[in-house]
Amino acid sequence: MLEISPQLLKEAKLSVDDMATCLTEHGWKKVPNQNQRVTIFQGINDDFGNPIVLTLPRNDGFGDALRRLSEAVNLVAFLEDRSPESLIIDLRARSTNHQI
Repeated sequence: MLEISPQLLKEAKLSVDDMATCLTEHGWKKVPNQNQRVTIFQGINDDFGNPIVLTLPRNDGFGDALRRLSEAVNLVAFLEDRSPESLIIDLRARSTNHQI
């Protein structure tokens, strides 16, 4: 499966909030943590019974935001057995609908 790059995410104008909403809508839970710069999400268990964890910056202004979003999109797409592009299309459509 082709992975999405941070540069393509920049062009798609995907935000940290878009991804955080997607994660919670797909059953991921926020994990309490002491670091106010990140939000940690816990998903389903991996093949070894350990929960899959994703870390997102609190907002788009952090230097690693696009890299973290890219990792999140690629992982969620893999877990849902779909292309990263189709996930981005759904995220953008959902974001547009919420702005109306």
